[in-house]
Amino acid sequence: MAIGRLSMKVGGKGKACAHSNYIERQGKYAHRLETGERLVATGSGNMPEWAQSSSQFWKAADEHERANGTTYREMEIALPRELDDKQKEKLVREWVKQEIGQQHAYTWAIHSPKASDGGEQPHVHLMFSERVMDGHERGPEQFFKRYNSKTPEKGGAKKANTGKHPLERKEELKDLRHRWEVLCNRHLRAAECRERVSLKPNNEIRQGEPEPKMLPSEWQRGTGKADIIAFREARKEQVEARHDVRLSVRPTEQMEAELIHLAYRKKVDQEKAQVTAEAARQAEATRRADEERQALIAKLPAMEKAVIAEIEDETNRRLRTDGEFQALQNEREQHEEARQEAEANADKAERDETAAAQEAQDLAKKHTIQTRLHRSGFKTFMPLAEAEQFRDDCKTYKEAERTRQTSLAEKVEQIDQKLKEIRQRILDKARKELDGLYKKLASIREAMKAAKEARVVQEKAQKKAQTPASQEDQAVRKRGRGR
Repeated sequence: MAIGRLSMKVGGKGKACAHSNYIERQGKYAHRLETGERLVATGSGNMPEWAQSSSQFWKAADEHERANGTTYREMEIALPRELDDKQKEKLVREWVKQEIGQQHAYTWAIHSPKASDGGEQPHVHLMFSERVMDGHERGPEQFFKRYNSKTPEKGGAKKANTGKHPLERKEELKDLRHRWEVLCNRHLRAAECRERVSLKPNNEIRQGEPEPKMLPSEWQRGTGKADIIAFREARKEQVEARHDVRLSVRPTEQMEAELIHLAYRKKVDQEKAQVTAEAARQAEATRRADEERQALIAKLPAMEKAVIAEIEDETNRRLRTDGEFQALQNEREQHEEARQEAEANADKAERDETAAAQEAQDLAKKHTIQTRLHRSGFKTFMPLAEAEQFRDDCKTYKEAERTRQTSLAEKVEQIDQKLKEIRQRILDKARKELDGLYKKLASIREAMKAAKEARVVQEKAQKKAQTPASQEDQAVRKRGRGR
């Protein structure tokens, strides 16, 4: 008969290598193969590059795992007798591929010791590391360090299946047993065996309490083997007697109708409960999705600013590192400084010219008065000539500076045009290389636009829903005034 059993065990620091030797029957456990027990097959996989053998990996786990950490988890699973050795190995390999995959380092071995009834008791030990193989190369010491979520390559490999509540682990173990039951029965059907495996609780399949595990040596002591066989026969007779009692009790038509009604009511209640639970799950999922959407909408403006700042920073960096652009920028600054200097000089010369012209005008009046009084006018002639000469010099200097200012302004304008062309070329190149950021910015703006439109639609709907009530209130007020 096919036996269904799957247990999960945990190994602490310092136990992994010894347990690996135990299941592979190596070292001090090799003598067990001399007592009639068979080692059907073994296998290992997903080992890091530094582990030349499975024992080297488990030894490193014992050495470098944290003091309070677990070095391995183990599934111990009973295998059907009805399958031959190759079929058992095929079943185990498919189970390992399904449950372990490429994520965890593992070692397994199929044992087939003698059972109490003279047959074999095949079972498999599958031990695996909880640490996930994420593709980062790590040495043995780093591999078993604590995981670094910010920079995974600097920390150890991450442990899966941690931080879970015991009830959650219990439910996962039930699901694991169910998957084994499905896979094992599929292989039994493929082998054209009528037997099936069931991992339901004993009270559900009415087989009584499970027997305690006994070592082969315990069967040889006294009458232990005979007592167990006698106990099994008695239990078998008890089960058959219960079956006969159930057959002897024939339900009446009223009982059958009541049972049918109760079964129908139970089914209806279960369906209602399922519908209610599904509706609650959908409502909760909708609520969470809405909260996440609102949180994302709230973050959109900040995300837009961050992306724009990143684009501007990258663009400015490219402008700062472009040699031609910087050379023209420096030349423009020099010309601009010279233009401003020429403008200041011209303005000063214009003020000096105005002052000199006023002074020359005053001196000309004095000179006219002197000559009318029949004086020589010698005292006023020389200052007048000097004032007029200074006025003319200021005018000439002003015109020269204005000309220089105009020339420099034209050069600055030409440089600005070149800078604009170079800047546009750099921006076009940056836009192509920063296409991902621009697309992200566009998607953010589309999301903001959609959120705004949704908010407008919602406000209109709320306003529309409130309008009938407002109209009714107005009608009531009018009737009140009419009275």
